[in-house]
Amino acid sequence: MAPGTEAHQVPGTRRSGWVLALPAVALVLVALCLRAPFAAVGPLLGELGEELSLSTGALAVVTALPLVCFGLVSPFAPALATRFGLHRAVLLGVIAIAVGVALRLAGAPGLYVGTVVLTGGIAVGNVLLPAAARAEYGNRSALVLGMIVASMAASASIGAGLAQPLADAAGSALTGLALWGALVLAALVAMAALTRARRDVPRPAAAPQGARTAVLRDRVALAVTLFFGFQSLTFYSMLTWLADILEAEAGISPVAAGGILALAVALGLPASLLVPPLAARRPGQGGWVLAGCLPVLAGLLGLLLAPAVAPLLWALLYGIGTGTAFPLAMALILQRTRDVGQTGRLSASAQSLGYLLAASGPLALGLLHEATGGWAAGLVLLLGVVTAQLAVGLAAARPRLVGDAV
Repeated sequence: MAPGTEAHQVPGTRRSGWVLALPAVALVLVALCLRAPFAAVGPLLGELGEELSLSTGALAVVTALPLVCFGLVSPFAPALATRFGLHRAVLLGVIAIAVGVALRLAGAPGLYVGTVVLTGGIAVGNVLLPAAARAEYGNRSALVLGMIVASMAASASIGAGLAQPLADAAGSALTGLALWGALVLAALVAMAALTRARRDVPRPAAAPQGARTAVLRDRVALAVTLFFGFQSLTFYSMLTWLADILEAEAGISPVAAGGILALAVALGLPASLLVPPLAARRPGQGGWVLAGCLPVLAGLLGLLLAPAVAPLLWALLYGIGTGTAFPLAMALILQRTRDVGQTGRLSASAQSLGYLLAASGPLALGLLHEATGGWAAGLVLLLGVVTAQLAVGLAAARPRLVGDAV
């Protein structure tokens, strides 16, 4: 962790154990909303297509929209924090998620518009939660960041695993997606309480002139950004299409494929708790980069060459690697920056460019499948992406800080 940042305290209070834990509880609840509302879409693509009369190409656009929104909205999150305050900006993001979840009840147009709105709110949370953790806990924020990232992993797993049961219980795929509003409302209440408690906290300073483009000129920032983008591409490609790949290539039933996907995603939960604090103990993180890339390569090769031999193993290897890579990418944002403001700015840059890069993954795999009638071309594409991820990850893992201009 870079020195020079201290956690603020609530005026007039001592940081007793329960007071210290309350901000983490609110941030974790927000993190639980950052994956489930759109992770639930992948397992329901077939039902949504039938319910709304949408083609495979149209559904592929729905799966790509969240990542595009992440990329387009992320650069503005630090400006929101400067304008309204860090905690108020996160609260605004949660409100947007709640509105987007409700909008998806309005048929096909609502599915698209609601997805844009809710993922815009998610983008704000994605960017600002690491900065909020650092603002609350200073040099002890790696542990809290691990809890936040673990909550994101749990959210993705719960979203994928409960998507079909909730849709069946609700009698409609769209109604099943709307049920995630209950979780968002709980986070909204908790974040509103934390925001009220932090109403007197100074707002973050404005970014230095040219900071938004400085990431493209800074080798460390660019390496972190590309690592974030490549690992996101591989993860969201799995989240969207792995169940279909298992059904088509390994002959697994839809329910079993959804369960395997949920299990693979759930492997990110323990990794998320362990990777950030352990990675922060050493100046370099090259070993963690290998741990995040090599299992994915093995899983992809298994799915490509012998999908029916051990489909569960291939999916779990994929899940282990992607589950390690995401918390590592978030940890690198902390490890390569000096203070709260720089953490927020690198987080915004990495997630903006990274998610725009990642958006091509699910869309490309869907279009390749539609063009070729199989999944082999998409799996070969992912092999190339993970190889590039390994290369830039080793560069990002070197013990250096980004420049002052970032």
